[in-house]
Formats: sequence, C-alpha cells, structure tokens
Amino acid sequence: MAAETHPLESIAQVIAFTAQDEALKGFTVALSALDESGFIHIKNESLHILALPPEIWTKPNLLKKVTNPGPSTGTVVLMLTNKTSTMNNLNDVLATPGAIPQWMAEAPVQTATLPTTGAVWRSTINNILQLHKFFLKSDKIGDDLRSDSENIKSVMSISRELNGERDIPKLLNLILLKAREVCRADAGSIYTIESSVETNGITAHHKPDDEILHFRFTQNHSVKQNLSEFKLPINRNSIVGNAVLNRDTINIPDLYALDSDPEKNPFKIRHDRSWDERIAYQSRSMLTLPMFDISHQVIGVIQLINCKKNAAKRLLTPADFASEVCPFDAKSVSYVEIVAQQAGIALENARMTEEIQKLFDGLVDASVTAIEQRDPTTSGHSHRVSALTVELARVVDQTDTGKYGKVSFNEDEMREIRYASLLHDFGKLGVREAVLVKANKLYPEDLALIQERFNLVRASYEIDYLKTQLNIMQRPDMMALGMNPEQLQAERDQRNRMLDEFMTFIQRANQPTVLEQGGFDRLKDIANIHFHDINNEERRLLQDHEVKALSVSRGSLTAEEFAEIQSHVVHTYEFLRKIPWGKKLANVPQIAAKHHEKLDGSGYPTSAVAEQIPVQSRMMTISDIYDALSAADRPYKKSLPPEKSLEILEMEVKAGKIDADLFQLFVESKAYMVVHQGANKTGQKKAS
Repeated sequence: MAAETHPLESIAQVIAFTAQDEALKGFTVALSALDESGFIHIKNESLHILALPPEIWTKPNLLKKVTNPGPSTGTVVLMLTNKTSTMNNLNDVLATPGAIPQWMAEAPVQTATLPTTGAVWRSTINNILQLHKFFLKSDKIGDDLRSDSENIKSVMSISRELNGERDIPKLLNLILLKAREVCRADAGSIYTIESSVETNGITAHHKPDDEILHFRFTQNHSVKQNLSEFKLPINRNSIVGNAVLNRDTINIPDLYALDSDPEKNPFKIRHDRSWDERIAYQSRSMLTLPMFDISHQVIGVIQLINCKKNAAKRLLTPADFASEVCPFDAKSVSYVEIVAQQAGIALENARMTEEIQKLFDGLVDASVTAIEQRDPTTSGHSHRVSALTVELARVVDQTDTGKYGKVSFNEDEMREIRYASLLHDFGKLGVREAVLVKANKLYPEDLALIQERFNLVRASYEIDYLKTQLNIMQRPDMMALGMNPEQLQAERDQRNRMLDEFMTFIQRANQPTVLEQGGFDRLKDIANIHFHDINNEERRLLQDHEVKALSVSRGSLTAEEFAEIQSHVVHTYEFLRKIPWGKKLANVPQIAAKHHEKLDGSGYPTSAVAEQIPVQSRMMTISDIYDALSAADRPYKKSLPPEKSLEILEMEVKAGKIDADLFQLFVESKAYMVVHQGANKTGQKKAS
C-alpha cells in the first residue's frame, strides 16, 4: 500500500517501481544513456515506451539523438513533465517545426507528470499498453488500420487536451464533446457526483448515501435544447443512477425497442418518449459511462445518445433516425471508455486545482484580516484598493485607444493584480502597532505622563502655599512687608492658571494638524520650566522626545515613525517574494512593492522612476491614494467626497507623480464608483 502512494520523484525511482511492481511484471525496464542524460526504455513484447525526461525533450540537440527502437507502430513516446518544465513548455516544443525527429512526430505521444505515485504510474503504463493492443488488433483488420491509428492518436491527443484544462465548466463541456467525437454520438449529457451535504465549496469525504447526481451540460448536434442544471438522487430509477451503482458501462442498442413493461428490460429501464416528442427528436441508441478518479471512485457520468454512421449528418426527420442511427459498437465503446478514464483523472485534477485556489484565496483573505485587525481604523482598505485596481484594470483592458489601447490583461494577470492589491499593505505586520494606529502626535501613555507631571507640579505649588500659610500662622512676624494671605493665594492661583494654559496648548499641539504660529518657541519655553520632584531632584516640564513629537509640523508622526511606516513596503516585498507564486503570478511581489513609487522618483522605498514602475503598480497607486482620501473609516480625518478626492489626485498628476492617462481612464469610466453605492459598471470587454 505504501508503494501505491509513495511519491516517485526521480527517473531512478520510476525505474525501480516499474521493475518491482507485480502488476507490471510483463514489462522490462532499463535506463538508456544519452550523452550525460538518460531516458527510460520500457518494453512489452512489441511495445516500446520511451519515457523522456525534461532534460532531454527541452534540448533539441539531445532530442534528435533519440532513435526509434522498434517499428513505427510499436513505439510510444512518453514525455515526462515536472513543476519547472510544464505542459505548456512541452506544447511549445511539439509545436516547433523540426524540434523533434521525424519518426517521433509520427509516433503516438503521451504525457506524465513527476512527481507521481505508483498507482498513477501503473495506470499510465497500462493505459498505453491497452491502446497498443487496440492498435495491434486494428492492424489485423487491414482496411481499418489507418482509421484506428488516427483514433488512437486522437485519444492520446484528447488526454493532453483534457489535462490542460483546469476550468471545470469548460472541462466538462470538453469531455462531453470529445466523448461524442470518438464514437460519433449525435448528442449527450454529462453529470457530476456531489455531496448533498454543504461543505462550503470544498470537496469532503462523505458517505455514498449523501451523494447526488448533478446534471451539468448537454450537447446536441441536430436540435437545440435549453436544459437547466438539476440534481437527482443516485438510485435504480435512472440509467445514470444504475451506471453509478453498478460502476460499469451501460450500452442500450435501441431505447425504442425496449419492452413497455420495465420488469422485462435490463435494469428495469423504462424510456419516457415525452421529451423526444416535445423537441421532435428520437433517443435511440444510448451509451452511459461512469468516470472514475484515481482511487477508482465514481465522480461523474457521461451519457451519449445516437451513434451515427456519418458523424457530420444531422438527424432532422424520422427517416434520418432510421437510416443513420446505429448501436454503439464494441470498438467505439472501448475508445470512449479510455476517454472516460482520462476524463475522470482530468476532472479530479481540476477539482484539486479549484480547491487549492479556494484554499489560497482563503489564506489571502485571512492575511488581509490579520492586517486590518492590527489597525481597525483602516478596516476594509485592502479590499477597496483591490476592487478599485481591478476595476481600473478592466477599464484599461477594454479601451482600444490612447496610450493603453494595446494593453490587455488575461485571467491570470487579473488575479495577479487582485492578489497584489489585497496584500499591498501586508508588510504593516512588521510595523509596531503603536506607530501604526498613532492618531495624535503623542502616544496616549506619553500624554498621560505629562498630565501626571503637571498634577505633580500643581501639588507642589499647593504644598508650598500651605507651608507658607503654616509658617505665617506660627510666626506672624516672619511675613514679608506688605504680604498678606490673599496675596499668597492669588500667587498660587496664578501659577496654576499658567499650568492650565500650558496643558491646553499641549493638547492643541497634540492634534495631527498644522502647529499654530509661534508654537515651536512656546514648546521650548514650556520645556525650559523646571520643578522639583518628591526626591527634590530638578526636572523639566517636557522631556526632549515629547517636545520632538509635539513639534511635528503636520500629521502625527515623527520623521523616524514615518520612516517606520514607509518600511511596510519593504516588509511586504520580503514576505511576498517568499511565496512560490509560480510562473503565472510571478509579478505579485513586484507589483505590490511599487505602489508607493511616483513617476518623478519622489516615492519610496527605492525612488523608482516612470519606466521602472509597472502599469499594475501605477493603477494601484491611484486606487490607494483615492481610498485614503475618500474612506470614511478613519477617525482622525474626515472623508472627502469623490469630487474633492479626484481634485487632489489631479494635483498629483500635474506634479508629474502619477500616471495622467490612467487617471483620465479612472475618472472618465468612473471606476472609483465601485467602492461607493450605486457603482456604475464598465462596458463590454474589448476584442482581443
């Protein structure tokens, strides 16, 4: 069992498994050296399988040295891909004229991906053997040789095509189309098996009793059908249900030849002709095949209707059905069963890809939540910037004039923009929370210390006053000439009023606004006032760091704190570049890292200039500034209406800091309205 699931990552491991696996004992396997590389040569009687690793098929000079070890009808080329040399790379090689030897161009080509598991590798080799046996069998037929050869190549081509599609709706339609093509079916439907238990979109292990059949798509070459998706239980009341429960193909030569008594029919089937009559169609021959995943669990069903003698013929009249429709023959069934096997694996892979995508999206959303929980005052900022940037990207993608008329973004590039926008502030996790949420020039604890200090001074004034009063009561002759108790009290009150004025001024200066005229000098004057603490040590009313904080001319941050805030961009880049984004999303770190750069080089962290700033970052800069101005969730500033926010952005444009063409598209399309109620939608996507 361990060998079934143990990953096969290297050529050596694949050779060892093939040589030792009981199910593959009919094969011999060896490593064929080629210069400093090598490939796997697997042989079974007249079948030769050449498994070529990327080290060979990515190098034309090595690939051309690979010779055919057997007759052209007995060699199958198995191209091995991996994480770095992918299916797309292989397709590029196969599409390049002269990149592969002539004999290889005429031979069947199959693919497999490393790392794999023993079960998958065994299935791959056995599928190739099965195809080869069909090939040999067709060779004996003579006149059918050429047709069968094309069918086998077509089936292999279908395998590559199915495994290259990850969008599940597109894949299901493609599976149905290819299954119909293989056996000349006029129509068909495809079902998937799903859990009836809610799992938030993530596939979960569930009991068979919890499973249902989900009708997804139908195709018909002869008539148009408008069928909505529906779900039905898995039971003996339907042909597809029987196919699932029996885990086997059901081939009915002619539904119209069934007995009116279901008890006399296979699987107690009853054919209801009411739908046929409604659309003027006849469902005659029917082939129903289950699709299996790698664990051999049924995950879907293909149902094909009306095998035709001439695939191009449309069935429009009763005579057409009588003359053209025939039962699905054994050879067609064999081919379409292979397609169904490949389809099951492709569907499982697509589902896994979808789940990984959902998992990753969940991690991104969780990361954004972590950012916003540290600074609740900017909650929602990352999602709004993402919405704004993606909307502006759609506008750029749709425009066909001006500077960005030829710029377009595919689906992966739009995801790249969305992820970069959502995570553009992730580096704030590396900024001290006190700095991140600092609303005033002084931290709350610093202001509290100043207030306690003033209370201490006020208490010392009171003590001085009471001591003097006590001394006068004990020694009236000690009172200075002209001095009386009322004057002493007035002097105390005057000193307290001065403290109150100082504190009022400090509280005004603490606000994140422009410091009032003369404020710097007054802060210095206050700082130069000394008092004695309870230890009779001389101290100043304001400490140096407090004067520095209160002296900030505008805003709430000192130069050092502002630099710390700016460092979040560097933290963002360092975090994002550690994530293996893959080829399609490789630009996410760079896009996010440059959203604070300005075209004139006045931005941060690298002072990049226009040609060094990608268009995705330029769009995010506009979105980031707009949301900072218009957002209503920041208690230390009032939100600005869209018009005023756009005016400020326009000033940045005129100063040469942000992209004028992108800003014009942002304004004219009203892309900014996506974050406001009643958002206007942009037009249709331009033709690519």
